[in-house]
Amino acid sequence: MDMTMKRTLLILMLLTFMMLFSACRIRTTGVLLNDEIQNVASGINDKRKPEETAYTSSTYAEDLESGMDESLQSDERANRTKENQQASRKEYDDRSQAEIMPGSDRLLYSAGEGSGKPVLNNESELRGDHISDHAEFAAIQTAHDANAEQMGISEEAEEADSALTYYSVLLEERTSSLFECQRANVYWETKQDYVTIHKTSQEHVMILKAGAYDVSARLQKDHLLVDAGWVYRKNPQVIVKVVDRNVLGSLVQNTLMAEHAYRTLQMREQWELIDAVQKRHILLISEELMSNPYLQTAAMLMIAKTSSPDIMKDVDIEEALDMLMEECMGRIHTGIMYYSGNEI
Repeated sequence: MDMTMKRTLLILMLLTFMMLFSACRIRTTGVLLNDEIQNVASGINDKRKPEETAYTSSTYAEDLESGMDESLQSDERANRTKENQQASRKEYDDRSQAEIMPGSDRLLYSAGEGSGKPVLNNESELRGDHISDHAEFAAIQTAHDANAEQMGISEEAEEADSALTYYSVLLEERTSSLFECQRANVYWETKQDYVTIHKTSQEHVMILKAGAYDVSARLQKDHLLVDAGWVYRKNPQVIVKVVDRNVLGSLVQNTLMAEHAYRTLQMREQWELIDAVQKRHILLISEELMSNPYLQTAAMLMIAKTSSPDIMKDVDIEEALDMLMEECMGRIHTGIMYYSGNEI
């Protein structure tokens, strides 16, 4: 091999070596969908040709608009989050770092925002919550400012105007924290056996204000007589039974007749499998408690404490009954106005 040939081979080898270790690379500009990135990372082979995944951002946008890449559009649509319009409550991501506590959510106002009219800067600060960078993730609100003043528990507030106001606001505050799935189903029975109530009645309103649902809400006004099978199928978590004032009332001094009425309800046909019976969530109330708004409020407190004991555990029913009766009639209540299978 002559000298010229050796030099030529040496130059070719040198050029090859320089190309392999140079900093230059062939680069293709592209935009990949999130699913494509995940597929590459997990080793999933892309069925499309390599050149089909390389797009400039403008080319990709044009293709989506013109419908050229229908497979990518289909993938994108398939991965969108769908909202269930029939859901009974909000759903939260269990991976989130923050938690929304019942009753803690309030609207935030800023300058120029409000209930349909502009708000000045100084007013917006008063009407909204202040957000701190140092705040904890979870927020627990025990009472709204306006309600706290009505209840007499705000630092600046005087005592509540009346016991009726205090307990009405307290009931609203506590029950508003319940999710839909936490509200108990209540079967209300009048003094007549198996005769329930209509959705236009005061009793229906009392159940709702106590944070529960009325199982007879869909009955027609002329079809309020039910039977054991109907109640069994409804499977209420709470049963409220109104009794004569000689069973429970201001002149009653013992619970003998109430206990008998309670056992009679428990022994009804098919009732042994009802949730309310098994958990002893049967509440007997005197017909006297239906006579005025003050005593109706006391009855609502009893229903709420029977159906949702956790949120009402610090509420003393006897104390509330004393205060409401004294405010209404000028005297502390006497006799026995209610009877329950569980202490309330």
